[in-house]
This record gives sequence, structure tokens and C-alpha cells, in this order.
Amino acid sequence: MSCQGKASSGTDGDKQVSVPDTVLAYKELGEKPDKFELKIRGNKKTKQGNLAGGIEDYTMAILIDTLYDTAYFNRANNLMELGANNEALADYNKSIRINPHFLEAYINRGILKSKMGDYNGELSDYRLAIKIGKPNADLYNNLGRALYDLERFKESAETYGEGIKHFPKDYRLYYGRGLARQRTGDKRGACEDWMKSSELGCVQANILLPLCDEYMKERTDSLKRQNEGKEQSE
Repeated sequence: MSCQGKASSGTDGDKQVSVPDTVLAYKELGEKPDKFELKIRGNKKTKQGNLAGGIEDYTMAILIDTLYDTAYFNRANNLMELGANNEALADYNKSIRINPHFLEAYINRGILKSKMGDYNGELSDYRLAIKIGKPNADLYNNLGRALYDLERFKESAETYGEGIKHFPKDYRLYYGRGLARQRTGDKRGACEDWMKSSELGCVQANILLPLCDEYMKERTDSLKRQNEGKEQSE
């Protein structure tokens, strides 16, 4: 997992299938397929890199059940991967209309909106998902990063901080908050976050630690003075 960047949700969380394609697919299965079987088959094709094939299976699942939110979501993921952004957006919208608590759909729609230049829409999706769903590390990471990219550094640091309350061992959140704190002029806070991120396994944070040499020396000297003070008092 990268220390930086936005995270999307995978499957289950403009290519259309024509009627002949659908008929042929039915014949391949020998009988009218089950929507869940089609979704599973679409997932397998997607994992194998056959995104178009996955789209066909998700589309057939939707033909069987027009309210199948997961099929719209999975198809949207593949469409976004193929660069069919408008079609992907329509599918994310549909999946959310069917299931307003579909957390992964908000996350991925937010990422898509960012790609399309709708940054306010991206922020809105992340915030809405945080409001209606259970705490999710990817959401806090993505919202923090989006605010950082918009140079809203104080809000970014606060968002990462909220995420850390729920996920105190997620190194991405410390790394991101460190970047935001640095941009607000809080070098001490930035260094503390990068050190914590490094302790938790973020390799990228190690690259930034040389920027903290002065702070680390000050902290070491301070601890030394504290220890000397205790010894004298004893």
C-alpha cells in the first residue's frame, strides 16, 4: 500500500452489450443465467484483465435485475478503468440511488469526479460517505488528500487527524497529515507524524526524515535534560 494517493474500492464493493451479444452469452450458459453467477463470472474476467468481458456480464446481470446495485458498481469500476468516465458516473449514480448507503460507490465516484475536474463534487461524496457510513480509512485518506491538493492544508491536517482517531495504525494518515502540517508551518508536528508513519512501515516517510534532523536533535537534547533533572532531584 502506498503512503500517498487516493484509494479506490474494487469489485463488489462506453461499451454497451448488444442484443446479439446477450443472446450468444445466454446460449453459452445453456440456460437463463442467475444474476449472481453473472456477477461472479464478471469478477473473474475483470481480475484477469478482461474488462470488456466483465462489463458484458455485469450488463446481463442488470438486464435480469435492473435494481442490482453491485452490478452497476462493478460495471462503473471497469468503465472508469477504460476511460469511459461519463458512462461510469451514470452507473455510480444508479448504484447510489438504489442503495444510498453504498459506501464504496461514494468512494469511487469521488475519485472519478476528481478525474473529471469536479473537485467540489469529490469532497461532497467523501463527506457524505463519512456521515452515513462506518469509519473508513480510505475515506479519511482520500478526503485529506483531496483537501491537500486544493491547498486547504489546515482542513487536510484536521481530516487526517480525525482518521487517526479511528485508525491509529494506518501509516497513510500520519504521512498525509505530516505533509499538510508542513505546509501550515508546523514542522514539529510534521516530523512527529513522519516518524510515526515510518515506525508503522511507510518507506516514503523514511525519505522525509532527513528534513527532521534538527527537530530530532532538539528532542534528544530535551529528553537528555529531563533525565538529568530527574537524576539531580533523586
